[in-house]
Amino acid sequence: MTNPSTDPFFILGSPRSGTTMLRDLLRSVPGLHCPEETHFYRWGQPYRVPQFKRHYLKNKVLAKHREIDGISDDQVEELFATCRSRREFFDGYMALFLAAKGAPGNARWFDKTPQNIYGVTLLGHDFPNSRFVHIYRNPLNVVASLRVGKVMSLDDQVAASNYWSEAVVLAESFRKANPDRMISVAYEDLTRRPVTEVDAICEFVGIETPAPAELAGVKPEANRFTSVLEPDEIALVKTIVGDVVDEFGYRFEQY
Repeated sequence: MTNPSTDPFFILGSPRSGTTMLRDLLRSVPGLHCPEETHFYRWGQPYRVPQFKRHYLKNKVLAKHREIDGISDDQVEELFATCRSRREFFDGYMALFLAAKGAPGNARWFDKTPQNIYGVTLLGHDFPNSRFVHIYRNPLNVVASLRVGKVMSLDDQVAASNYWSEAVVLAESFRKANPDRMISVAYEDLTRRPVTEVDAICEFVGIETPAPAELAGVKPEANRFTSVLEPDEIALVKTIVGDVVDEFGYRFEQY
């Protein structure tokens, strides 16, 4: 382990870009813990205003996440009553999560919430020593995956395209301002050479690399969009994301 830091790290990006796959791989590292998606930095409303609490407490998916994490609604209400900022709320939640999982309070943890990218600037401020892993994927495959997705489904190509574009702009802008704190990884590279890419990610955040057996099941990306999207839909997506693709030098045709 090259970085002895106990600070958390965060996996961010557009939904349907491989963040869950990476989370599940890293969960196999001994002594490392990750809750279900938190979404604490997703919303623009200030912490603890009624809109923020409503977004978080009324969301059925997030309620299920809390149940999986072993945290009750009463415990969350207590956090809202006592914590004065998102950072305090996050720290309090993770203390409860680690206790529920039987892990020591000083255990190393990380978070995988793609949509926390919308608050990456505040997240970076609140956790000043943390590092970030941004995963990006061919936007055509992201849009196709959102169309057929069971956990998260979105059939509007314009909305799905902007999920991708906005996440990339936010992540790459943060990386430009903080080059030592964020690494951007192409999903296609991650699935083509998982040992090399995961090892580089683990080196960056300062953890052990998962055992080879954990990486053996990773399969190369398939361009599913060719069978999901019509030619006019493909053209529409390319029109929406084209400027962002060019701005950051992404070259998906190599895959």
